[in-house]
Amino acid sequence: MRVFSGGVPLRGALAGLTALSLLLAGVTTATAAGADHSVVSGRSAPSSTTRSAAASSSATGCDPAAQRASVRTAMARIGRADDQPGYRPRRLRRLDARLRRRVAARSLRSPEARYGLVLRIPVAVHVLAGKHDRGPSRARVRREIRVLNDAYGGGQSAENTATRFSFQLVSFDRTVNRAWHTAVMFDAADKAARRALHVGGPNELNLYVASPTSRNRRSDGVVLGWSSMPWRAQRRPRLDGVTVHEGSLPGGRLRDYNRGDTAVHEIGHWLGLFHTFEGGCSKRNDRVADTPAEYSPSTACERGRDTCPAPGLDPIHNFMDYSFDACMNRFTPGQVNRMTDNWLAYRTP
Repeated sequence: MRVFSGGVPLRGALAGLTALSLLLAGVTTATAAGADHSVVSGRSAPSSTTRSAAASSSATGCDPAAQRASVRTAMARIGRADDQPGYRPRRLRRLDARLRRRVAARSLRSPEARYGLVLRIPVAVHVLAGKHDRGPSRARVRREIRVLNDAYGGGQSAENTATRFSFQLVSFDRTVNRAWHTAVMFDAADKAARRALHVGGPNELNLYVASPTSRNRRSDGVVLGWSSMPWRAQRRPRLDGVTVHEGSLPGGRLRDYNRGDTAVHEIGHWLGLFHTFEGGCSKRNDRVADTPAEYSPSTACERGRDTCPAPGLDPIHNFMDYSFDACMNRFTPGQVNRMTDNWLAYRTP
């Protein structure tokens, strides 16, 4: 999740699996997972109180216990400690085993989902407008869809791996509701909006465009976006979907985060990807073998950054890190395979 609070980007990073709050230099990123492991992931913006906490986090090295302690301390300082259950390898192993079983079973029934040419994702866009803010136009939403198709089609850089996902805008609606317009990630207003507006099944992307706020009352940041995860789509179908800040759409007002890549990032979560820094320097970290280990999120575009002793520099250009939009421009083959597997396991009709 991403958040923008205006002003200069604030350097700081807190890594965690199910919940995260990161203060950039005017940006806070936050991921909230819910009661049972990464149910939601996203980006948000913390306040200046996180700078020293982030610095202490980077000083803990790769010791898992020290890392968890530093994250808890930092989260407590910004009022989000209750959302930070920590990195849970056992639960992740169970999720991985479940994914393998479902892929094996469903590939027999739907081989085209695994080996077909194109996986088309219908997109229903719900603009949640405020009393004096009507939100983006249909034309700007179409520009976002073009960004999605470019990013997931292998564009933005020569190093980007093309997926077989394509996105098609099938519906567009606008609802004026002040509470929904500024809802906090998965609070009562957010859930009410999703339950009222959600359409389609697990294979249809419900994209909510609003001006969400941070749960942290001491931060004036606004959240850039969050997403549900695919393994929850069938149990909580009406809460499934992605929320992005209207200012993150192409041409939006959130400087450095207005090229449309927040939606690319959040839809990566919707398709089963974790952040590149999940699990820090641990062996399995984000569950993708070809993304180099990364201790904490990248803020801005820190070239040459290397926070783990494992081979490879930090993947600051990956869509699943927290860099500026201009810096994020690639998925890896392993991430593409994981997204395809999650689609087959949880989102194939």
